[in-house]
Amino acid sequence: MYHIAAQKKRENIAEYLIFMWQMEDLLRGVDFDVEKLNNTILAAIDDDDKRANSKKWFQKLAMEMRSDKAEVSGHHRETYEVLSELHLLQNTMLTVINDERFRTSYFAAKPLIDEFRLKADKIPKGDVETALTATYGFLTLRLAGKKISEETSAAVRIITEYLAQLAAAYRDLHAGRLPLNN
Repeated sequence: MYHIAAQKKRENIAEYLIFMWQMEDLLRGVDFDVEKLNNTILAAIDDDDKRANSKKWFQKLAMEMRSDKAEVSGHHRETYEVLSELHLLQNTMLTVINDERFRTSYFAAKPLIDEFRLKADKIPKGDVETALTATYGFLTLRLAGKKISEETSAAVRIITEYLAQLAAAYRDLHAGRLPLNN
């Protein structure tokens, strides 16, 4: 699992965060008993090194979540650090870089994000976290086989386009390709 997380972090930071939230929920679901994962999910990994590294990764994540008081809800510190970085990047894309494609996707998603924020039981802090929460909820409903309205599906498509634009900007930023001198 660690190799999947590392790949997602390199390729698509939004997918990485959603993956990490899934792994956090998975650990909560087994009461942070990594041995339960060892006998189920990790046993399916054919490569011994990947299996051992994934077990260590889960153990480290479990320890960090406990240290960060995220046993019941919330996220471990790296997740919040990435969310903060994405929030700053979003503001930079809107105000400094003024990227038209990003602005278009953001302003198309903004009313939907605000609407979701109003409906949520817990109000996430910013647009990025709210958009990710909406997407995570949508994916969870799909995995559970729940019926999802076309209106909700259309809204999530618009929100995920915004997240894709933000993830591309994040990748460009970390590759030194983001035009910060506009």
